[in-house]
Amino acid sequence: MPAYHSSLVDPDTKLIGNMALLPIRSQFKGPAPRETKDTDTVDETIYYFKANVFFQNYEIKNEADRTLIYITVCISECLKKLQKCNSKIQSEKEIYMLGFTNFPIPGEAELKTFRITSLATSAWRDQKRTQSW
Repeated sequence: MPAYHSSLVDPDTKLIGNMALLPIRSQFKGPAPRETKDTDTVDETIYYFKANVFFQNYEIKNEADRTLIYITVCISECLKKLQKCNSKIQSEKEIYMLGFTNFPIPGEAELKTFRITSLATSAWRDQKRTQSW
């Protein structure tokens, strides 16, 4: 089963840093165009999150796919922070503080997109090889 790709591809889409600047539903002004349809790029990412997060390799067909991958990585970072929380207040504080951390942006070397699972798998294999049964 292949990974799900972004359906928000438009030939007139503005590109920033090799990523698509896709429409978003918001009440705040910004560089992204405002969304008037039912779904925007965040809704699409949340909808495909569960299916796409299990893929080690993701074929990038267009710039909108890069945006989809980046938002998926951001959502998984939020979920990692929330996993440690015991209360709603603590989880709100963690997400608030996550907004102040230096999260890597596309183009930076620190952004390791979907390499986390393959590195964990190879580390697990190395550990199993060294263990004596």
